[in-house]
Amino acid sequence: MTKGYKLALVKIALGIAVLLLASTAAGCGGASDAVQSAAPSASATPLPEPSPTANAAPTPTTAMTSVLDTPTPAPPVVPSPTPTPAPDMASVSDTPTPAPPVVPSPTPTPAPYDSNRAMQDVLSGFGSAAAMSDALEEIAERKDRSLAPVLVEMMRFMPSAKSRESIAQTLAVVTGQPFSGDEWGLWMEWLGQNLEDYQPPSDYVRWKESLYSIIDSRFALFLRPAREFSRIDPTEIVWGGVLPDGIPDLRSPKFLDAGEERFLNPDDRVFGLEINGEKKAYPLRIVNAHEMVNDMVGGEPISLMW
Repeated sequence: MTKGYKLALVKIALGIAVLLLASTAAGCGGASDAVQSAAPSASATPLPEPSPTANAAPTPTTAMTSVLDTPTPAPPVVPSPTPTPAPDMASVSDTPTPAPPVVPSPTPTPAPYDSNRAMQDVLSGFGSAAAMSDALEEIAERKDRSLAPVLVEMMRFMPSAKSRESIAQTLAVVTGQPFSGDEWGLWMEWLGQNLEDYQPPSDYVRWKESLYSIIDSRFALFLRPAREFSRIDPTEIVWGGVLPDGIPDLRSPKFLDAGEERFLNPDDRVFGLEINGEKKAYPLRIVNAHEMVNDMVGGEPISLMW
């Protein structure tokens, strides 16, 4: 009784297990066989095996096949850009470049004649014979009388007899005088006698500064005050052939009373000077060695040149 009861319970349990396996493991047909083989001695009526098609899930192979069988659309065809042909260099280089239009140069207008400018042109003749020739030609053409002092001054410093003679010929045209280029002393004497009719241009003193600065720049310092005022005519200032301080001047010399001196001869010449009641005599034999004396006479500064 007890044994039969136990067998009945086992069979019921096995049946339930078979049903659960059949419902959860689709397509696993061997599960019922495994359960039945586990209890071969059970006499319970075997449950019918589930139909192979009942509750079966779709076969994955069929689904993948349908996906693969669907054709993938081809990407749109983008047309390649048409290459631009390179220019033919031979044809480009063969094309002549048009020449730029020729613009005529304006004709320079000659500057009007000016005595100060002509005076500077003469000074530039030291470095250029052609410039000197052009300047002299213009002065002769204009017969510029104001340039006579300038040409006489320049004649002394010209390096060659030919250049001095060129100046003399121009002076002859302007003044009518026949002196040659080697007769500078005669030209100076004539100019001193006729200076009133041959006054130099307004910038003459500045020009003379430039001329004498070629010899020594310190000469410009001597001449510069004459721009404003000068007690002597600037045309009469000439170079003595010595550089500044080349010959020491005699400054504030000592004096003797007239009855005390013992070195003068009766026929010796002296430079006598009286200012504000004070009298002094400067013997030529002493002044000659210095060529210049700077002293005070009657409370006034004086310069004596020989």
